[in-house]
Amino acid sequence: MSGKIAVLGCGAMAGALVGGLIDAGQMKAEDVVATARSASHRDEIANTLGVTTSGDNTTAVRDADLVILGVKPYAAVDVLEEVSGALKADAVVVSIAAGVTTEKLLMAWQGKIVRVMPNTPVRVGKGAFIVSSAPGSEDAAKKVGDLLESVGVVVTVPEELHNAATAVSGSGPAYVFLVAEAMIDAAVALGVPRDQASQLTVATLAGSAELLAGGEHPAVLRSKVTSPGGTTAAAVAALEAGGVRSVFADAMTACRDRAAGLS
Repeated sequence: MSGKIAVLGCGAMAGALVGGLIDAGQMKAEDVVATARSASHRDEIANTLGVTTSGDNTTAVRDADLVILGVKPYAAVDVLEEVSGALKADAVVVSIAAGVTTEKLLMAWQGKIVRVMPNTPVRVGKGAFIVSSAPGSEDAAKKVGDLLESVGVVVTVPEELHNAATAVSGSGPAYVFLVAEAMIDAAVALGVPRDQASQLTVATLAGSAELLAGGEHPAVLRSKVTSPGGTTAAAVAALEAGGVRSVFADAMTACRDRAAGLS
């Protein structure tokens, strides 16, 4: 992408997004200005991403073609209002603030606004992105989606489903990491050395993801591993008895509801 890019509030998610796009050649580090409150954080961003940093949001957005709004949800509308007078009329604002609707953002700036929820695997080119647009910003959302496809899968949803989709992919990596942690700890409890437990768990999760990417239904893939009366059947029965499905349903509902209450 050519032109100046401003990143307002370059935290973990925004940093992962920008880093992934730079690594993929979709952004040039020298075109990016990222803001953060503390000098130490700005130094960390500059060292990690190689971008210019600033402590002033308004200065950062001047002449920017793309503005990534990465601040905390409670601050998103205020920050957009703060910089609204300095934004180019044809700038595109991409908000990654969880739960903040485009309706609220449009109250701060009447321009092109696209709502995006990335996830941290974007840093390794394996991201998943939920994209929704403000009314009248559909063309901008298409361009943003085209940009993001270089570093992951893009799914465009109506904004009323944005929070529900966030419960799948935005927060999803944490579920996977928690499952990995539980598998490793359980293996250690069974006597497997931790380094070997970790190696086996990571390989199992990565390989299983590759199989899922082939398009077969998860239930079909699971059935291929599960022999009647066998070891896997015993393990799956224990997981089902523990309410694994309802726990995930409850967790994702809680995630959606929390997102709705953030702005």
